Amino acid sequence: MNQQTAKIDVIRAGILQQSLPLSQSYITLGRAPDNTLCLSDDLSVSRYHAQIAWTNNDYVITDVGSSDGTYVNGQRLPPQVPHRLSHGDIVRMGTEFEIKFSAQLAPSAGPVNQSGGRDQQYKTILGADINFRAQAAPVPAQELNLQGKNQFTIGRDPSNEMIIDHPSVSRFHSQIRFENGVYTLYDLNSTNGTYVNGQQVLGQRRLVVGDNIRIGPTSLVFQLNQTLLRTNEEGNLRVDALNLNKQIRKDLNLLQNISLSILPREFVAIAGVSGGGKSTLMDSLTGFRPATSGNVYVNGIDLYRNFNAYRAEIGYVPQRDIVHMELTVEQALDFAAQLRMPADTTRVERRKRVDEVLRELNLTHRRELPIFSLSGGQLKRVSIGVELLTKPSLFFLDEATSGLDPGTESELMQLLRELADQGRTILLITHATDNVMLCDQVIFMARGGNLAYYGPPQEALAYFGVQRFNEIYRKVENELSPEEWKQRYLQSQQFQNYVVARQQVIQGAVGSHGGRGAGRNQPLPGARVRRISSLRQFIILSKRNLAILMRDRIGLALMLAVAPLLGLLDFVAWPPVLFTQAEEGNPSLAISMLFTMVLIAVMVGSLATMREIVKEIDIYKRERIIGLQILPYVMSKVWVALLLALYQAFIFVLFKALAVDIPSDTTTLVSLYITMALATVGGMLMGLLGSAVSPNQSVAPMIVLVFIVPQILFGGGVLPVNTFGPAGQTLNNLALTKWPFEALMTITEFGTDVAEDSCWSLPREERRDLKNDEKENCQCLGPNLFKGCKFPGIEQFYVPEIDQDPPEKPVSPTNPQELEAYEAQLNEWSEELSNYQIAYNGAIAEAEGNIDGLYDKFGQAFKVEVTGHWIVLTIYNLIVFGLILLVQKLKDIL
Repeated sequence: MNQQTAKIDVIRAGILQQSLPLSQSYITLGRAPDNTLCLSDDLSVSRYHAQIAWTNNDYVITDVGSSDGTYVNGQRLPPQVPHRLSHGDIVRMGTEFEIKFSAQLAPSAGPVNQSGGRDQQYKTILGADINFRAQAAPVPAQELNLQGKNQFTIGRDPSNEMIIDHPSVSRFHSQIRFENGVYTLYDLNSTNGTYVNGQQVLGQRRLVVGDNIRIGPTSLVFQLNQTLLRTNEEGNLRVDALNLNKQIRKDLNLLQNISLSILPREFVAIAGVSGGGKSTLMDSLTGFRPATSGNVYVNGIDLYRNFNAYRAEIGYVPQRDIVHMELTVEQALDFAAQLRMPADTTRVERRKRVDEVLRELNLTHRRELPIFSLSGGQLKRVSIGVELLTKPSLFFLDEATSGLDPGTESELMQLLRELADQGRTILLITHATDNVMLCDQVIFMARGGNLAYYGPPQEALAYFGVQRFNEIYRKVENELSPEEWKQRYLQSQQFQNYVVARQQVIQGAVGSHGGRGAGRNQPLPGARVRRISSLRQFIILSKRNLAILMRDRIGLALMLAVAPLLGLLDFVAWPPVLFTQAEEGNPSLAISMLFTMVLIAVMVGSLATMREIVKEIDIYKRERIIGLQILPYVMSKVWVALLLALYQAFIFVLFKALAVDIPSDTTTLVSLYITMALATVGGMLMGLLGSAVSPNQSVAPMIVLVFIVPQILFGGGVLPVNTFGPAGQTLNNLALTKWPFEALMTITEFGTDVAEDSCWSLPREERRDLKNDEKENCQCLGPNLFKGCKFPGIEQFYVPEIDQDPPEKPVSPTNPQELEAYEAQLNEWSEELSNYQIAYNGAIAEAEGNIDGLYDKFGQAFKVEVTGHWIVLTIYNLIVFGLILLVQKLKDIL
């Protein structure tokens, strides 16, 4: 038999569905979409049912372990036993399909190995009317024999049995071992993962005939004869979209049943009127935000079901640039390479790849320049370069030419044309149409997600009856309704040539493409994919943050200077003797100073970090898609904030100790520092939370202000706690400022003696009814108030009578002649006693009243468990940290 003269006819219910020339040495049949011939409409067909292979000058069919069996001319085949096919044989699989084998076709141009890629298969099936680009010729397949090998290693290193030299492949990526009579595939902790039939191998997986192994851009099919059929798909990825819809709600559908076919290495522009669904279409084609119904296939493989397997093959440049403006071009690419390339990539390899990208984008002479100094076109090239580092074969750009002058826009379009010719399938959303003729195809969207045109840009002018491409916009907006434009295109020759003809092979290769399949296994940006370890990501991100800080010297100087500048105000704002017991002491002002100290720490911390996350939201979203983990990302922000908080807390305490007479023993200063550090960290975490919640940088200050105002009102330092109702009491306990403020009150011993005096624990009315002689055992009540009670400014109420005995009463005379003099003495004594009692009792009353007023408002803070407040502050900070992680996680869904 001649391999070039055989075919199979797929018959269903007596009707010929498809004829498939057997121009390959190996095909698989089954229900799974990655089979060469997919029979997905029949659930009685197994996912991997059978295979047909060219062996010893004959075609043989083998049942690979199907559940319902494979029948040839009514006889069931034994599993895993090859059966020679003869002309006219009828093969039945499942309940609906018959496959007729014929061996009398006219010779074709020559055999095409399966590993030549599905695109060559499509060309064979559809004939010569499909216009493939010359550069898209697939790399010939390679058959690798596993027989006699106990282990077979695969990776980037030259010492592997199979070498895949690609930036997304680890040095030692995976290994196939022959154990106990079966072949088992092991993933060797690779960075980008090993996939079998679209599922990531977590540890190990037993191989069965027909399994499709994907490592980077390489596809390996495990065959019956213990061989691997290797197909290199790098630069040869085709995209087919079938019946895409994006149903947001019952009455709103953003894509109207769109079908497209984009061949390998084609450069496709997506244009259209405002509200046409261009970005929605691109999101659906990338798989980042899948369509709600319909399917997207990459080389015949369902992208939505196998997204992680193709994740490293997709490059995406959003409208906003995905680089840090403070870094140099080389730094930005190097940090991106560290995050995207395998963890075992050496510095030399990484630098070599960065150099290649710089040359490819003509940016070598700009490598040492900070990105903010580049022109608009050069800036966009850097963003493109970030994506080119891992050599993706699918490249999507969202309005990359937006805002560029005509000359720069032309240069960028020419660059994209060159990148497509080098081996990339490129889709670009654009409004600039002056250079659209550089594209192979153009998609034009009418309002409401209706496809008005898909085909070559040269044919678009005649199709719409215009002289210039930009005239199409006005015509589509004004002449017909969006639905009419859609129907007009569906009846056009372009639809037949560039959609129907191209997709005939898809309908045969993957079977049914009904809309219900798309919703399954929809990937999220945080979908599980093994990437660089959390620790390594944390180190890379931390180095990048430090590099950004060091290059933003003005910002860094201001960040370091703000604490000393505010500290200098302490010498102006506060009297130095606030806490002394002397007349200059001022307890009310001391309370204000302590609360202000906390409030400034929280506010400075919040303001310092309120833009840290939101300023790089576009970078974060893109890096999240390629495997960035949330915990190392947030931790890389937090530890820098922690360092800054420790520095600022030290400055705050130092300047307070120099400006005000707070206790300055070592224990007190250390306690003050711990409290202020926890408060500053809390403020910075609050700022990071506000930054995480903010949709953009302009909103961040308003959100942080909403966080700060309750700290002022309900912290307990402005409005007394006893004035709050139940809701206010709850907010007081939730306020960050409450806990460091109360801790500072206790640490500075502001009212410790009062709090320790048992007399002050009595009810207020009972305490006021105490007589002076009943206060003899009270430390801060009665006569002892001025002797053993430490309280700021208490001596301002002191009078000498406090330390003097009451005037002695004159002795009654025994001689009647002395009676008149005695009465005069008695009157004088009565007046002296009255003055003494007024001064004595008045001083005590005033001092007690002063303390009583402050005790009533702030007594709960006179003595607290400082360690307990530190624990609460720590828990508070951990909760805010957890909320930041939660908000970042929710961004994957929303």
